[in-house]
Amino acid sequence: MIRRQNRLITMLKPLSIAMLLLSIFSIVWLRSSFVSLEYSISSLEKKKSVLMKDRKMLAAERASLLSVERFEKVAGNSTVNSGFVFPDRVKVVYVKKAKDNEPYRASFKER
Repeated sequence: MIRRQNRLITMLKPLSIAMLLLSIFSIVWLRSSFVSLEYSISSLEKKKSVLMKDRKMLAAERASLLSVERFEKVAGNSTVNSGFVFPDRVKVVYVKKAKDNEPYRASFKER
């Protein structure tokens, strides 16, 4: 009986040491993975802030390009008749999109 316990103890010692080493390496691996994930998140947040700034700049540029004053200035400054005229309210057609997949509806209503 004592001999059997000695065998069990001699087998459990290397197994417990291997389990201890495995748990230490797994903790170190998890920690390094967590740190690298934090670095990735940080770089993505920086990229997001740069892209948000670019988006705001492009939205402002788009607004300036589509402004009515710019069209009036271009139409007024051209020496050749550019064809820009204000539309007649009676001839304007408004198209409203239906909620789902219904066809478009057009009307000659004045706003």
